[in-house]
Amino acid sequence: MSSTATEMRRRRFGHTDLQVSEFGLGCARLGGIFKQQPAEFENILSAALDAGINFFDTAAMYSQGESEALIGRTLRRRRNEVIIATKAGWVLPAQQRFIAGLKPLVRPLIGALKLSRRHLPGAARGTFSQDFSPRYLRTSLEGSLRRLRTDRLDLFQLHSPPLEVVQPADWTYTLETLKREGKIRYYGVSCDAAEATLAALTHTGLSSIQVPLNLLERAALPSLPVATSRGVGVIVRESLANGLLVKDLTLEQIRQYCSSDEETSAKAARLQNYRQVAADCGCSLSQLALQYASGLEGVSVTLIGVSRLSQLEAFLSNGVGRACAGALSTVD
Repeated sequence: MSSTATEMRRRRFGHTDLQVSEFGLGCARLGGIFKQQPAEFENILSAALDAGINFFDTAAMYSQGESEALIGRTLRRRRNEVIIATKAGWVLPAQQRFIAGLKPLVRPLIGALKLSRRHLPGAARGTFSQDFSPRYLRTSLEGSLRRLRTDRLDLFQLHSPPLEVVQPADWTYTLETLKREGKIRYYGVSCDAAEATLAALTHTGLSSIQVPLNLLERAALPSLPVATSRGVGVIVRESLANGLLVKDLTLEQIRQYCSSDEETSAKAARLQNYRQVAADCGCSLSQLALQYASGLEGVSVTLIGVSRLSQLEAFLSNGVGRACAGALSTVD
């Protein structure tokens, strides 16, 4: 993948001094007791950096902290080459905190028995809650720094805060304090709803927003010009619509992603149209989707999420979708 590394473009991240790769690695799928061995995840991280990806987005809750630990263990010797972004705000239930400590013992057993997540009783998963209090944010940050084996974070984000949390400026005081202490360089908000995104953009000091945005889900589009005008970097996640823009699914399978028959029919029709556009231009639907997200005005970095090295290699092939650049003019 050495040829790809020379092609990975860099972009300025808002008004910060960070230069981020056009595509970043979303690390939510790294780790976990039902997946691969840690060494295989480490290979993904190393290969991504070797290919020119320098932006790694994780969170304290991902795989009960294992995602951060994998990044810290794998990239610590190349810390100055990478930009690490993590998130805080979700609180792991007691059951998952307990499981986290048993992973080295449980993982081999699960592999031998060929168990999957669906075999896990609902009670064992527990119920997640959120906490954006100054004390919790600071505690979460300290834990992330330990797992990531670093003394500072390049970007610290609130993780999916509701509108009532985002609107007041209380949280900005906490993050500004952490910034003055040198523990974080910049801070931002990872948003789920368009209203929360626009509310976050009203606060001074904000350096980034992270939004779900793809060919099928475009609610975040109005926030892009606002972010650009205020010098705020934009991180796009779910650029492949959680797999809808990768897999060739039946109507019944598409229905599992939708809340009504009308939504199912509409998405199926749009998917068919985009698949034809991509075919006419000689690229895949996933390439078209990645280029759409990355090519939007104001987008700094587009995240790709993988759990296998072969998936990363597939995304990186053909310039990660640049072959589809000509097709974008026909996308509605």
